[in-house]
Amino acid sequence: GAFTGQLLRVLVRHSSSSAGAGSNGNKKGSLHSLFISDVSTSGSRLPLLLGWVNHFEKTLPSVGFFSPIGGPSYPDSTMGVDRHVELVHRVFDMQGDPKAMIGVTEEAAAKAITSHKTADLMDQIYSAFQAYRSDKDLVVVEGPGPRLGGTELDAVIAQTLSSPVLMTLNARATMTPDEVFNLAMVKRQVFTDHHVDVLGVALNRVPRALQPAVTGGQLRAMFEKEGLAFAGGIPDDPLLSTVRLDEVRAALGASVLCGGGKVNGSGKPGASPLDKEFSDIIVASHRVEELLELLDDRAAAGLPPALVITSQDRQDIVLALVAAQVSQRGVPVSGVLLTQAGHAPTGKRYMRDVAARIIKGLEGGAGAYQGAVMPVLSTDRHILDVLGALRAQGSAILPSSSRKISQCKVLFERHLDAEEVMVQLRRALPHTTAMTPKMFMHNIKTKCAKNPQHIVLPESSDPRILAAAAEVTARGLARVTLLGDTARVTAEAKKLGLDLAGVAIVDPLTSDAVERYAGALVEARKSKGLTRDQAHDQVTHDINMFGVMMVACGDADGMVSGAMHTTAATIRPAMQVLKAAGNPVVSSVFFMCLPDKVLVYGDCAVNVNPSAQDLAQIAAVSADTAAAFGLEARVALLSYSTLGSGAGPDVAKVTEAAALVKKARPDLKVEGPIQYDAAIDPKVAAVKVKGKSEVAGRATVFVFPDLNTGNNTYK
Repeated sequence: GAFTGQLLRVLVRHSSSSAGAGSNGNKKGSLHSLFISDVSTSGSRLPLLLGWVNHFEKTLPSVGFFSPIGGPSYPDSTMGVDRHVELVHRVFDMQGDPKAMIGVTEEAAAKAITSHKTADLMDQIYSAFQAYRSDKDLVVVEGPGPRLGGTELDAVIAQTLSSPVLMTLNARATMTPDEVFNLAMVKRQVFTDHHVDVLGVALNRVPRALQPAVTGGQLRAMFEKEGLAFAGGIPDDPLLSTVRLDEVRAALGASVLCGGGKVNGSGKPGASPLDKEFSDIIVASHRVEELLELLDDRAAAGLPPALVITSQDRQDIVLALVAAQVSQRGVPVSGVLLTQAGHAPTGKRYMRDVAARIIKGLEGGAGAYQGAVMPVLSTDRHILDVLGALRAQGSAILPSSSRKISQCKVLFERHLDAEEVMVQLRRALPHTTAMTPKMFMHNIKTKCAKNPQHIVLPESSDPRILAAAAEVTARGLARVTLLGDTARVTAEAKKLGLDLAGVAIVDPLTSDAVERYAGALVEARKSKGLTRDQAHDQVTHDINMFGVMMVACGDADGMVSGAMHTTAATIRPAMQVLKAAGNPVVSSVFFMCLPDKVLVYGDCAVNVNPSAQDLAQIAAVSADTAAAFGLEARVALLSYSTLGSGAGPDVAKVTEAAALVKKARPDLKVEGPIQYDAAIDPKVAAVKVKGKSEVAGRATVFVFPDLNTGNNTYK
């Protein structure tokens, strides 16, 4: 209170002498940032921040994030930077040093303000921002807001950076539409006094009572009357209010004894078992049988899983609960947290090493058990200390909180009218034709949402597949069918905290369609002499063959596999059953999502040593595939020679292929033979390629001469 009052007086005194960047205002075509200012007195703006950055990354090649005054880092941070900076940097895989995304530290800012050196502070922030934004199309700037200085400091910084402002506001449970409007207008005046443009208002954590005013147009009409865009509001969401195991681990500095890493035998990281909420805490001092009865009663009453807390000497409870989790009929538990045994640390291991070794034998799919392992955390803090810390802990969004992060994006897309703000931003942002991975994925998701297809996912034992099925279904991107034992798939999803509502589960061993699929497979493979019994065995025991037969018989539109199977095991059934009309050569492409562009590589997986005729077909089909996904196809047929700079049988093959594809498809932009550097780098192309070329230095589709070259290059 007293510090804030002093802070505001100092800012008023020095705002007129801050760095002169803001004195010229915003000119058309010069916009480089959007300043997000939280005008609330408390609360988190993270759902809106993540939503805006995600939205801009779909439409602009290079989007940045900048915190003028960095706050504290996560307790277990490896970056040592502001929490929001680390979160955005990790979530959106931003390039560069995250420290460059911060102007000054909070400690340095407070010291400068109380020493009446606000002008120097603004100079430091401005210099850091200019250095960071030089190669960005747009930078989302997060003002310190209620954390330090409030709206007054935000206005001074926004003026310094010449950045227009979007005000965000966390709506309290009892707020009326008039209170929201009046608060926003008061805060707008603060920015107006500093000659800063306010583009609009967006709300966060909108309570149920206020939602009709948000969705019904009342607030929009009130703001538009004052010349402010109203982008809507994200409703108060129960998932974002939960406390999850990864947050408990971070807050307590707890170690993970087991169940915190990969949970399948694929060798790749799966869905994190720590990214799971718990509804209640059970302090387990019971006998094991009493605890199991209590947990079973909770499950029968429909209560969600709880976090069990017990002391480190109760390894009997740990082993009993792990055994219950392995069973499909076991009692559900979110996880176990072990605390100090007794009143003082003793240094005893209490069988922890033995128990951990037993449990770790279940991880990674090494044995018969292939499912998720219940997380077990351990801390040396006393149980009373732990319970006090958990009572005081609020919900958070960590870089590991994948479900919360995904939910933020979904809520933003559903409830925010970003176009209200984008209309004003678009007037100043430069037009671009570049296609970044974010833009590429956005285009795919937009097409999927407009016409959801039925997709079968055979690999239901992989937690990543279960998580993908849940998210794709929740977003309305596809109708999903998982293949596998219904009870096992449901149990695994429950352990991972996934909602498979709306996802179909089909067991090939018990499906009514087996006989129909076997008959269709016999017909498709009759030239190979396949018998009915052999077909029946393939359909029931080759999970990929069952999925392919669903597609072949019209029961699904497509199949996605390969997370746990080799390329050969994945594509062999499709090559045996599905035939591509007019294209006898079956080939593949990889969409290479590089930091600033998307390229197409073909064929890097199927044809070992294609002929000139094969290469011509691969080039044409790869170009068509690129165009179908929204990429402008400029095809380079690769060789160690660029347009005759070298000779030999391999060069001759590519030369012939280029001639064939140009003759068959004069509509395509094709160049070859050409070396990779001349195909992708304009400077190299200017030296190696004489004359005009629509492909050299700008290729988007790269056709490799053989599998050896292509497979090694993409990897």
